[in-house]
Amino acid sequence: MVNQIDLRQLASFVLACQNPTISETARELGISVSTLSVSLHTLERNLGLKLFQRKGRFLSPLPAAFWLFQHATALLHAESFTVTSVARLAEPELRIHLRLSLMFTMGRFSRAIARTLDAMRRAQPAVQYDFTFLTADQIAHSGQDALTGPPLDVADCHVDIGYLDEVAQAPTIPLYDEQWVALKLIEAPTDLRQSRQPLVVLRMQRVLVDAVSAHAQRQGFANRLSFLDEQPIDLPDLMARMPGSTFLVPQTMLGERLGMVQQHAQPLDPPLHSRISARLAAPHRDEAMAFIGRLKEELAGPAENPIFAPTLTARQICYFNATARSGGLTAAARAANVTQPTVSLQIKGLEVALGQKLFERSPSGMRPTRAGRLLAPLSLDLEARLSDISNNLRSIAASTRHSLAIGFLPSSGHDSAMTALLCDALTTLRHDFPDCRLTIIEDTNAALHDAVRSGDLNLAVVGSVIGTMPRVKLGPSELLSIIAHPSLGLGGRKKISLAEACALPLVLGPRFLSIHAAFATAAADLRLPVNQVVEAGSIPIAIAMARRSPLCTVLPASSVRRDVAEKRLTSTPIAEGLSAGNLSVIFSGERELWPVERAAVRALAAVFKA
Repeated sequence: MVNQIDLRQLASFVLACQNPTISETARELGISVSTLSVSLHTLERNLGLKLFQRKGRFLSPLPAAFWLFQHATALLHAESFTVTSVARLAEPELRIHLRLSLMFTMGRFSRAIARTLDAMRRAQPAVQYDFTFLTADQIAHSGQDALTGPPLDVADCHVDIGYLDEVAQAPTIPLYDEQWVALKLIEAPTDLRQSRQPLVVLRMQRVLVDAVSAHAQRQGFANRLSFLDEQPIDLPDLMARMPGSTFLVPQTMLGERLGMVQQHAQPLDPPLHSRISARLAAPHRDEAMAFIGRLKEELAGPAENPIFAPTLTARQICYFNATARSGGLTAAARAANVTQPTVSLQIKGLEVALGQKLFERSPSGMRPTRAGRLLAPLSLDLEARLSDISNNLRSIAASTRHSLAIGFLPSSGHDSAMTALLCDALTTLRHDFPDCRLTIIEDTNAALHDAVRSGDLNLAVVGSVIGTMPRVKLGPSELLSIIAHPSLGLGGRKKISLAEACALPLVLGPRFLSIHAAFATAAADLRLPVNQVVEAGSIPIAIAMARRSPLCTVLPASSVRRDVAEKRLTSTPIAEGLSAGNLSVIFSGERELWPVERAAVRALAAVFKA
C-alpha cells in the first residue's frame, strides 16, 4: 500500500481541498477538470477511502478528507525539506515541532502556515519543521493545557499554536484575532437580540464555548443558544439538514475551501473575537521567533494557496531505504519482492530528481555517498509518514463509515410483507455493524436514483433501474389488490379484472407513487379509463379514506391484513397479476463498495431470495 501512495495525487488533493471548486484547482494546476477528477478518483480507489461527497454541482470533503489533508500536508512539507537539504548537501541543524490545536485546518490558517514554511525553507534551509495535530475530540474535550506534554527531543524547539490561555511560565504571542460570525443559508440580516430563532453552537474547544456563552449572556440571548454535539467539519451537511438554522462560529472555521459555498456569514454585532496565539516551549530559539513573525505577516495578508510540486515518489523512497539497509540492489529487490532492475531504475530516478549520486559500488556492496548518508534519515522519516497513512487507512475508513443512508420507495404500510423484508435486512445489518448509524429515506424512483448518483444515499431499493447504474436484482414486488370499503361488495370475490377495477371509485396517489403508477400504466396500455375520484399523496391517507367511505385503493394485500381480518376493509387480487415492478438495489459505480455497504446489499438479497 505504501508504494501505491502517489505524492503528486496528494498534492492535487491538498490544493483541491483549499479551493471552493474543483475547476479553480484545475486552473491553478494548469490541467483540465476531467484530468483532476480522474486523479482524485484514483486516489480514493488506491487508498480505499471515500474523500468527497457531491452536493448538487459542488463537492464537499468527508471526515476522511480532513484526516488525510493533515497527514498529506505534513508529508509534502517533509518531502520539500528533504529535496532542499540533499540538494544543498546540508544536514538539518534544528527541528521545530509545530503543535496545532486548531479545530479547522483546511482554509486560511493552513494556507498561511504552508506559505510561511515555504518562505522559511528559503530563509533558514537548515531548520526542519514537523507537525502534530490534535484530533477534533481531543480539542473539544481538552482543558487549557491540552498542548502540554513531554517534549519529543530536549534539543528540539516546540511551538504551540491555537486558542491558548496565558500561563505565567510561558506567555503567549498574539497571532490573529478572528471574528465570530452568524452563518446561515439565507442572505438576510440577523439581529441576535431580537430574533427568536435558536442559535447553534457546535462541539468546539472549551475556551471557544465559554467565550460565545459569555458573549450571549452579556447581550441577552443566552437562552437561545443550542449546543449540538457535531464537529465544525460537518457544517455543510448540518446546514443542508437544518436549512433554517443559524450557526455561531469563528470565521476561520469557514474559509474559502471545498464544501463551503452558498453560505452567508454575518459578523456578530456587537462583535466577538477569539485570539489565536503561539507559545514557545523551552528552549527559546530565534529561528522559532522568525517563523512566528512570518506567520503573523501571512495571516495579515491575502490568503493565497501554496502549490506543492513533489519531486520524489513513494517507490523511490522505499527502494532507497531498502538498498541502504541491505547494502545492495539484489538484497533490496529480494526484500521488496521485485526484480533487481526495478530497484536500480528507481534509485537512478531518485538520483536524477535530487541531482546527487547516492551510492558508490564497492567490493562489499553499495556504499552511500555523502548525499546518500544525508538522505538516509530524511528518507526513513518520509517512509514512516507514508506507512502511518497506510497503516491508519483501515481505522480511519471504519471511523468515517459509521453511517449508512439507504433509500426505499414509499412503504405501503408498516404491516406489509415488503416492509417486513426490508426491516429484516436492516436488523441483520445492525447486528453485524452495531456502531453503524442508519438513515432511512423514502422517495420516488427518480429521486432515489439522483440521490445515489450525488452521493447523498449509499444505496437505494428501486422499482425500475434508470440508465446503466450498477444494481443487484432482488426480485418482483408484491402483487397488487383492490383494497375496498366493505360496502362495495367485493369481499366474496377471489379476483377482479383490471377493467372492473378501473371503473371503481379509486383513491390513488400521483404518478410518481410507484405502486399506483404501475396500476395507471397497465390501464393506459389497455386504453382503460381510470375512475380516480381522489388524488392522495400519502398511502396511509388512501387507506384511511377507504375505511371511512365507499372508496377503494390499490395496494399489496399484506399492507392491510389487520384491517381485512377485522372486516374494516376487503382485499381482492387483480386478475392480471399486476405488481409494482421488479425491485433492485442500486449503488454508485465510481468506487468500490465499503464493507458495510456490501453487507447491506447481501442482507437485502438474502431476505428477498428467502
